[in-house]
This record gives sequence, C-alpha cells and structure tokens, in this order.
Amino acid sequence: MQQKTVSKYTKEQTCEFAKEVLFRHYGSRATQIKYIGGGSFGYVYKAELPVMPYILTVKACRVAGMQHNESAALKKLAESSLVHIPKVYFTFDATDEIPMDFIIEEFVNGTDCFTDFSKLFLSKKRKAKFADEIADCLANWHSVTCNKFGSLDFPEYDNWLDFYRPFAQDILQTAAELNRKKRLKDSTLNVMQTAWKNFDYIFSEPVKEASLIHGDLNVMNVMSDKRLNITAIIDPLECKWADKEFDLFQLRNLTGECFGLYEAYKRKYPVSEKCDLKCAFYAVYHEVYCLISTGTNTEIILAAAVKRLKRELKKAGITS
Repeated sequence: MQQKTVSKYTKEQTCEFAKEVLFRHYGSRATQIKYIGGGSFGYVYKAELPVMPYILTVKACRVAGMQHNESAALKKLAESSLVHIPKVYFTFDATDEIPMDFIIEEFVNGTDCFTDFSKLFLSKKRKAKFADEIADCLANWHSVTCNKFGSLDFPEYDNWLDFYRPFAQDILQTAAELNRKKRLKDSTLNVMQTAWKNFDYIFSEPVKEASLIHGDLNVMNVMSDKRLNITAIIDPLECKWADKEFDLFQLRNLTGECFGLYEAYKRKYPVSEKCDLKCAFYAVYHEVYCLISTGTNTEIILAAAVKRLKRELKKAGITS
C-alpha cells in the first residue's frame, strides 16, 4: 500500500489559491477569507463574497481527486439524510496556476462537537437526544442498500470480505514495513497480527447487505449549536457500499463516548453478535491506514483503538 501524495502548500499559500478560485467562478473578489480548520486531507476556509451565496465554505483538497469523491458522497448522502448535508456549489480541478483541487460548499452555522468542549457539560438528557439523532441518521443511510459492495460509483464485489480482506491484508503488510522503520509501535503491530490470525472468527457472521456509509462520522464531523441541536453532518471520507458496522467504530473516536453515540446505535438498531470485536478490528486497521495514506495519524485515537482491540480479543478468549 502506497502513501498518498499530500500537497505541501501552506495554509497561507492555499488561501491565496482559494481567493483566485472564487474570483474565477463568481467574478468577484472575496471580501474576507479565514482559515477555520482542517487536517491531513484538507484545509477549510470561511469566505465572504459581495454576491450570492455571500458566505460559503472553501475546502482545499490536499490529495488529488478528493473533490470529486467528496462531492459525489455529499450528494448521495443528502438524498436520504435525516440531518442537513451541506450543498455543493462547485468543484475546481487543479491547474498550473492554481495547483490544488477545491470543493466549494454551503456554509453551515454552528461548531463541531469535538473542539467546542462546552457541549460535554450539557445535561444527560440533551446528550442522549443528540446521540439518538446521530444513530437515527446513520441507520437511515444504512437502510439504503446496493446489490454489490465497494466504491460508491463502481461497486463490484458480491461479498463484503471479498473487498475488505485483501484491503486489510495490505494494511497489515505495510504496517510491518512501518514497524521495521520504527514508525509504528511493536504493540500496535502485535495486536494487528493477533487479530489477523483470527480474522475468520472475527468475521464469521455474514454481511447480508451492502449499506451506504458515511465513512468518517465522528464528533468532529457533526456541527451543532451550543445546545447540541445538529445543524449539519460534514466531511464523508471514502463513502462506499459496505458492512454497516464499518461505519460504527468512528462513533467512539475523540469524545464520542462522552455522548454515548456507539451505544445509542446498538441500543436502537440490530447489530451482529461480534459487533464490538469487529468494530475494534476496523478501528485499529483504519487508523493505521490513515497513517499509511498521509504519513501522520492521531496518536490518541490509535492508542485508544489498540487498547480496545486488546480488550475485545481478551473477552473473546484470543491471546497473542
């Protein structure tokens, strides 16, 4: 598995590119443009224009081609969403003069539900309502199915494991290379190898339906007001037709457990007998996939995922 080529342009350079993209499309200069967030895959800006739509979100994609995948995902998710999904205004493909791809979206009010820590101190009742709404939204997407598993635009696999097994094996093989280069801890590789040896047991229950998944639904990608009234769900990542439980491990990431998101879904909707073990497997392999893809990872998320996978393996009577 190869690392993706991630743009090295700074936030300041990217901001200048963003200004030019907006001018070319709207014929007016932005009166204000401000960096509001981002990560390994993109930089995000809030822009103000003297013409409609006046305020918008500009996302610079640090990996080539992401704008088309994300645009398609947002549009597909919006078709069956119980929660608002930002409208895509247009996408921009990199040129010699502007060497980055962009996706221009509707601006959404509110703050994400991770960095605004005040939301953690709201009442249990309000947080439970929030968790139920997230679970309902996910379940509604999961009820949208396809007759094949795989990518959103070209699903080609009759069986989920025909898609996922070689993908996970590729991650494990590359993880071993990272470990030899001292870029991945022994403890992480060891738990991955133990889980892999028991792959057939962990994934013994057949996945009967290829469900539509968001791919990155954690608290960072849920926008709300100060009272946890959801204003939008944003930033799908590799949205695909998959095992619906492949969408659940993200619910525990960051401060997700403080809101009870994962448990809310399990309480309200049917899951497989080995759901906890499967999700623990998915979580570790996904975080290592992100490390492989971008060269960086969120250490706190990976450490928590490794700890949980060890615990779930032990509960299943599996030891290294």
